[in-house]
Amino acid sequence: MIATIMNTYSKHLVFKSFSISLFVWLTMACLDFSVSLVMELENLSETDSFFPLFLALLTEQPHKCLQYLESSMLIGTLIALTLFNQQGNLVFLRSLGFSPSKIVLIASTGPLLLSFLVTALDEFVFIPLVTDQVISQTNSLAEERLNKDSYSWQLSNENLIGVQNLSSNKIKDVQVVEFNEVGDVIRAAKFNSGLLKDNKLTLRLTEGRSSQTEIFPFLLKAPLNTKSLESMSLRSLLKMQKNYSSLKVSNDLRLIKAAVYSKIFLPAFVLGIIFFAGSLMFSLVRSGGIGRQIVFGIFFGLLFDLTKDLLVASFLTYQWPILVAYLLPIFFLIMAGWIGYRRI
Repeated sequence: MIATIMNTYSKHLVFKSFSISLFVWLTMACLDFSVSLVMELENLSETDSFFPLFLALLTEQPHKCLQYLESSMLIGTLIALTLFNQQGNLVFLRSLGFSPSKIVLIASTGPLLLSFLVTALDEFVFIPLVTDQVISQTNSLAEERLNKDSYSWQLSNENLIGVQNLSSNKIKDVQVVEFNEVGDVIRAAKFNSGLLKDNKLTLRLTEGRSSQTEIFPFLLKAPLNTKSLESMSLRSLLKMQKNYSSLKVSNDLRLIKAAVYSKIFLPAFVLGIIFFAGSLMFSLVRSGGIGRQIVFGIFFGLLFDLTKDLLVASFLTYQWPILVAYLLPIFFLIMAGWIGYRRI
């Protein structure tokens, strides 16, 4: 009998936290879309009409609102616990032997399932839509500007290679600077053209009547930045990481790893932030209203995002293991939550 009652209340709490978290996330997405649309109206012109702008923003919005996922799941869980408490269900569950940590973990099941669903949709639906509508245009402009104005330099083994015109496999204006083990320049050469295939650059060296070829590992790429990596799917990032691992481009490789870990650990961040906030809010849930939970959820969500971003930026700057930057917040959330529940 008790097991049946516990199972019924648990399902009710999971469903309520799931539905409220979804509503909060959609509300934040709509508000962000409204603000973005108003800000972009000043860019309207004869060539850029309202409907293409509206369609581009609407297509980009689901992926863009992944940044609100953690805060939305936290706010949804706290509101669900508050409503559950107003109905007297929290006291009833405590009388059945449910500990505060167990109640919070049950409530976090709904938002955790929702976060998995949203990230899966982002991987297979949202990002492809953004790629077709927005990212392709941005990349084409960036590549055109790169082909006209600048070189792309890469350090491969003990050679510094610079090329121009990255739009095709036949590249031009190739420069090769070779160093010895102590870092001294031992050769500098310039070639009019080269052939790039399977991330290998082939150059033909001509000396008198004889000719020979040299092959260097070289990855065809445009400059990377955090915004462009965030707009890529996890599968594309893993493939890019594999390609960059073969070259000595450590700065770019760290950026790629940071983008990969941010997607992989997103559900873990959702669970950790709910678990920790539940330890702080459980006493307030019994006495506070919904407005207090919303204010606290927004404040703590923003504080957590700011702390996490600063930690990742610090690890990237000082070239520390980037994986640790994502594991530390999860570890501290779990430990702080565990200490908080012991004090209840």
